[in-house]
Amino acid sequence: MNAFEPGEIEICIARATHFRVAESDGAVAGYLLAFGEGFAAIGDEYAWFSARHAAFLYVDQVAVARARWRAGVGAALYADLERAARARGAAVLTCEVNLEPPNPRSLAFHTRLGFSEVGRLKVSDGRFVALLERVLG
Repeated sequence: MNAFEPGEIEICIARATHFRVAESDGAVAGYLLAFGEGFAAIGDEYAWFSARHAAFLYVDQVAVARARWRAGVGAALYADLERAARARGAAVLTCEVNLEPPNPRSLAFHTRLGFSEVGRLKVSDGRFVALLERVLG
């Protein structure tokens, strides 16, 4: 995950197709920010999925507070995203996970949720990423 520049999160939330915050004991436990099809200039990864699918939800950012790791927060955020995808007729969830710099924790998490690697991409900011999809059955 890449850090947001000042003011960038507010712009992303306003444009997002799907944004959820998970709370636990009155504190933020995690969040998920996703975009559906039809956007321009979200990034190289989004453009790659746009060329592949007519209807999808692309997870641009997902984060869980370290204190809430392994508590089901991430899985709950993705379950909510799946419901939203089905409601809008999108049959595919998409995301990317960094290979360089490596993010093995995220890759393992997404694999547990049923995501599969469908490609790899060197993006304009220098990262090398695995492109992942989960087809909703």
